[in-house]
Amino acid sequence: MAAGKVSAPHRTLSIALRMALWYALSAFTLIAVATGALYSVLTTTMYQEDLRDLADNLNNARLLVRSSAPGQFASSPQPRPSWAPPHQPEIYLRVLDSSGRTLTETPGMAGELVPPSSADLARISSSDGDQRDVLSRSGKPFMTLMVRVAGQSERDPPQFMQVALDREHAEYLLARYRERLWLVLGTSLVLCALAGYLIARSGMRPIQQISRTAAHIRSTTLNERIQAHGLPAELAGLAETFNSMLDRLEQSFLHISHFSDDVAHELRTPINNLHGEIEVALSKARSGDEYREILGSCLEECTRISRLIQTLLFLARSDTTADTLERELIDVGRELKKVEEFYEAAANDAGVVLRVRGDAGEGAEVNRTLLQQAVGNLVSNAIAHTPPGGTITVSARAHQNQLTVSVSDTGCGIPPEHLPRVFDRFYRIDQARASSGQNVGLGLAVVKSIATRHGGHVDIESEVGRGTEVRVILPI
Repeated sequence: MAAGKVSAPHRTLSIALRMALWYALSAFTLIAVATGALYSVLTTTMYQEDLRDLADNLNNARLLVRSSAPGQFASSPQPRPSWAPPHQPEIYLRVLDSSGRTLTETPGMAGELVPPSSADLARISSSDGDQRDVLSRSGKPFMTLMVRVAGQSERDPPQFMQVALDREHAEYLLARYRERLWLVLGTSLVLCALAGYLIARSGMRPIQQISRTAAHIRSTTLNERIQAHGLPAELAGLAETFNSMLDRLEQSFLHISHFSDDVAHELRTPINNLHGEIEVALSKARSGDEYREILGSCLEECTRISRLIQTLLFLARSDTTADTLERELIDVGRELKKVEEFYEAAANDAGVVLRVRGDAGEGAEVNRTLLQQAVGNLVSNAIAHTPPGGTITVSARAHQNQLTVSVSDTGCGIPPEHLPRVFDRFYRIDQARASSGQNVGLGLAVVKSIATRHGGHVDIESEVGRGTEVRVILPI
């Protein structure tokens, strides 16, 4: 089976191009609708004007027929005078008797319009008349109006009068208007597209500025920020969010850098000790007891390195793991008793009294191993900082669906300026104890990580010369 080809990512239209297209389309649509509406109004108005002119001419012809003597229309009327405007619409007049015979008509009308038939005359039953749009024999558009009129005397039968208006010039004007409309619409489309492009380009300029700034940011230039001043409200919010993300990234990079330096420093000390002791052992022949003493010292350094590596692995996994924490229902008082039994010998050696206060049967769903480790770290830290004759108290209390485990001592206490950082990794208050294998500055960091994994938090209170109390608060 042949290896499948990796298809190139599908490229979609850019936001600027989409904005330009939508703007051009919407603006052109509005212009087209507006021009179409204007054209419709114009055609309707011109038609109504022509119909009004036709009706006025018919009324004038009616009055003329009534006021004329019998037989006056036996001869044809005179043609239109030469001084009449050349583009004035032609108006034709035709008078017919009741049988449809033409009595008189305007010159040229017979060549353009066919006289109405008897059936057409029979449909005209009132004085409202019959209005039609017809094409002449030469193909010209005409508007016609035919009505029944009374005879010149009471004894004369009714007659029919037909008036026709040549609308060729009106159609010519509308055709020229449509040509100009198409020119206007074509120009509008080009201008709308150009305006849309310029507007989209102007609107996308702040986004391009943000993109350029983001493209220049590297691990060594995390101090750069996007200038939110002058940006639109939507992009200003985006820039502030991006700057906040850069702040967190910068802090994370600084934290990782310091953490790496601390790890290197903590590992360098025991490795140098091992290197020096092995060199001393190999410098000359020694007795069995001396070799055992050197090997014991090397074993102690190896244990320190192993403990440090295990702690670092735990913290790294706590930061990156997304697995659900395994919980079980435990008796908190019984678990605290186990911690007391484990650290009782160390407390006696340090001359410190270790007390545990926790009622048996107090249950909570937590991770047994991690809870023991957190309490053990606090007790070990309290033993290291409590002078002989002091007291360490471990207690547990459940209240409002929360389990509070506190470890308090009567030790030297912590200065207020150090309290905000005591849970940072490798942070040590007593720099004189920095090289001690018992203090690598990770104990409280592990406690905080355990509490966070349980969905809880850690509080600390301390007063110099009076002691310290650390509370681990976990949801039950």
